[in-house]
Amino acid sequence: MSGRRDAAIMMFTVFGVALLWGLALEAPGGALPAALLLLPAQLRLPPLPSPRVGWLGAGLLALGGAGALAFAGYPAAGLAWGAALLALHHRRQGQETRLAALERESHRDALTGAFNRHRLPQLEAELGARGGVLIYLDIDGFKALNRARGQGAGDAALRRLTEALGAAPVVRMGGDEFLVFYGEAALGNAASGAAGPAEAYLEAVLRALTAEGLSFCAGLAPLEGPLAPALARADEALGRAKARGPGQLCWAGPVR
Repeated sequence: MSGRRDAAIMMFTVFGVALLWGLALEAPGGALPAALLLLPAQLRLPPLPSPRVGWLGAGLLALGGAGALAFAGYPAAGLAWGAALLALHHRRQGQETRLAALERESHRDALTGAFNRHRLPQLEAELGARGGVLIYLDIDGFKALNRARGQGAGDAALRRLTEALGAAPVVRMGGDEFLVFYGEAALGNAASGAAGPAEAYLEAVLRALTAEGLSFCAGLAPLEGPLAPALARADEALGRAKARGPGQLCWAGPVR
C-alpha cells in the first residue's frame, strides 16, 4: 500500500512538471492558470506514507514548476507559486501527523495506557494467524478495593496491573477486565509449547502483584485464528478460575 502511495505522489509530480513545461513551451499563457489549479490538487494526494517521499515530490514540483513559469515569462509568479506549494504541503503534512496521532490515541485507554476495544480488529489481523494464547483476566476483589480505599486506589491497581503485564499486547476490555495476546510475536515463547510459558508468565506477574497486595484470576485459551471463538473460551475459563478463588489460572477446553 505504501508503495502505491509513493508512486501516486511521484506520478503527480512528474505530471505537474511535464504539464507546466509543455504549456510554457507551447502555450505560455496557459502555464499560470494550470499552475494555480495544481495547488489545490496538492492537498488531495493520498495520505503520505513517508514524509521524505512527500517532501521530495513537493520540492521537485515546486522547483520544476517555478522554472516553467519563469520560462513562460512569469518569474515572480513562479517563485510565489513554488513557495505556496511548499507551504500547502507543509500544512497537509501537519494535518496528516495530527490525524495519525488522534488515530493512535483513539485505540488507547486513557487511564492505563493499554489498548482499548477499538484495537481488537487490528490485533486479530496481526496476531491471530500466528497463534499463541489468549488470556482473559480481572483483578480479584476490585469492587471491594474501590469501596474500602476509594476509586483512586482502584485506578492505581489497574495501572499497576497493566505495567506488570509487560510487553505483550494488552487490551482493557472494561472495568477491571483485560485481554492479553500472549504469543511468539509478543514474547517469543509460543512456538515452544505455549501452555507452560503462558502459565509461567502469568505466575511471575502474580508474584509481583501479590507482594503489593494485588492478585487476579485468568482464563487461557489457544489463539489459532479468529478472535471470537478464542475469546469466548477464555471468558468461560476465567469464570471457572474465579470460582476456584483468588489468584487462579484456568485453561479452556482440553488443554488443561
